[in-house]
Amino acid sequence: MSVQLCFKKKKKNKILFFKQEEEKRKAKEEEEKREYEEYLKLKESFVVEEEGVEEKMTEEESRSFLMEFLEYVKKTKVIQLEDLASHLGLRTQEAINRIQDLMADGTLTGVIDDRGKFIYITPEEMAAVARYIKERGRVSIAELVQASNSLINLQPDSQAVAPTVA
Repeated sequence: MSVQLCFKKKKKNKILFFKQEEEKRKAKEEEEKREYEEYLKLKESFVVEEEGVEEKMTEEESRSFLMEFLEYVKKTKVIQLEDLASHLGLRTQEAINRIQDLMADGTLTGVIDDRGKFIYITPEEMAAVARYIKERGRVSIAELVQASNSLINLQPDSQAVAPTVA
């Protein structure tokens, strides 16, 4: 008799467990449905009054823009990427992408640092750094940084000073 009673209790507990799980599932579905309905109501409350339109540049405008971009970067030497984007009417990511593209095709040489700055390095400065490495042979990063401070001019173009070889 006790074996049957034990089976009945186990069966009753299983049924109770499944009912509780079913109730939890239904409650979760209802909560998700309610949240989705709130989302739809909130979505309807937003109104788009105007949308910006991205202008397409002509080939000549594009060339002119590229020349202005390059001239500004070369003249400024060390520039915050946000400032560059602001000056040229671009989004910051667009400015970063343009710099990376120009660096990839060799039009521009420089470094993007981890603080959001681009440091333009002239071909002459790059050659001076290469000469330094060739003369010294193996060079530690610390030595290269120290030498670069004298080989690479970080002042804007109006204050340019010819780089010296250490």
